[in-house]
Amino acid sequence: MKRIKLYFTVFMTICLCSACGKPQETTEDPSHKTIGSDNWKQTGETSESVETVSIQIPETYERTEENVYFKADIICPDEIRKGSVKIPKISLQLINEEKVIDEIYKNISIDKDEVKEYPGDDGEVLKVRYLTGPEIQSLSVYSFGADYTTAFYRDYIGHSFDLEGRGGHYSTDAQLSFMSTDSARSEIAGMFGHMQVSLGEDPFFKHYALDYQTLAAQEYVMDMDGNIDRSQYKPEWTVEDEGYYFCIWQTYNGIKIHTPYSDMIKKYADFNAPVQVMISANGLEYLSLGRTFLIDPKESTEELASLDDVADVVIKKYSMILTDATYTIDRMELCYYPVEDSEGNYELKCVWIMDITEEPTLTATGRFQLMVDAVSGEELF
Repeated sequence: MKRIKLYFTVFMTICLCSACGKPQETTEDPSHKTIGSDNWKQTGETSESVETVSIQIPETYERTEENVYFKADIICPDEIRKGSVKIPKISLQLINEEKVIDEIYKNISIDKDEVKEYPGDDGEVLKVRYLTGPEIQSLSVYSFGADYTTAFYRDYIGHSFDLEGRGGHYSTDAQLSFMSTDSARSEIAGMFGHMQVSLGEDPFFKHYALDYQTLAAQEYVMDMDGNIDRSQYKPEWTVEDEGYYFCIWQTYNGIKIHTPYSDMIKKYADFNAPVQVMISANGLEYLSLGRTFLIDPKESTEELASLDDVADVVIKKYSMILTDATYTIDRMELCYYPVEDSEGNYELKCVWIMDITEEPTLTATGRFQLMVDAVSGEELF
């Protein structure tokens, strides 16, 4: 599970580039075939009156070059398939500390309230306010975010559910008996409204239904020696323990804003959603509020690079690898990505986030991502 930004786990970065590589063929391979490509090519006899029609962003894109295979579903709004994208101005949203505290502790007394300062590498000092309730409900709040956990979440839910390892065991469609997902979303929207935290006009919600049977089946606690510690297990799981876990992204024009919780872990995944919330019949159990943005409707319109140009970046990168590995791109989703400059201002980039499988597996999982600027066609990370 995620904790305050200052205590995230740094994952090893996988470097798959090599400065050395095998030579590129200078003659085009006549067997090269592009399906769904936006570079339309005619074959056979042509007529002077032929009218070419090009679909810039197809629903699927297939192409093979060297050891790189594109067999990708293209995820983006239909409007974007015309080949252009609108990019708004954004600014980091600073939260009202007192409003957040008032909402979360509205029915809870505060036993402890202290402020600590942490110097950053940029010379700035991050001030974090820590509060604790009588049942060890803990809140940390800082200028642009907050984290909150109850003892129930920390001691029990956290032993049965996490997005990276066990999220796949829980339904993303089921409705639980204590509340519908629509009611849960309305309750969450009301909570952020009271906090005066804006999630924009149409945030994207994805939920996991934490039913008590699966919570019981997935419970796992280790002791200091790495052995199962059943003394820490919940004595009994019942329907009263159920809840919804939501991953939430801001959107603009139907495109999600991928704002990693950590600058050092950029992966686009549920565990890296900028806002995460769990609610049960007892109310809020968990909150992870990362960076969110205020969106200025003043926007620019940019033409997207062709998918062939984007694919060329990937092909050049991985065809240079001196191994027998092959790389298959099976999914490309268009997202916005906020990039911070040296003065702390943010600019939105429109990016293709590609899911890639490596075979044979040279890394821990054989599955990773690549991010390419959808406008300039340059690799970001």
